[in-house]
Amino acid sequence: MEELEESRKAARDRGPRVDPERLRASESLKLAKTELERQFEATAHPARREQIELAVAEIDRRLAAMA
Repeated sequence: MEELEESRKAARDRGPRVDPERLRASESLKLAKTELERQFEATAHPARREQIELAVAEIDRRLAAMA
């Protein structure tokens, strides 16, 4: 029983704690950015390209705020 308790304590003491919700949000933004970049490459319409550029800039701003 002590062994299990010690291993749990060691796991808690290892490195910085990562907030799972924050990690999920970050991964979601990165995935959205990848999809928008794919759409940008496939789109020829200037208005849509501008929308995508603005969306990617917003995602970059949110990712920077999370760091």
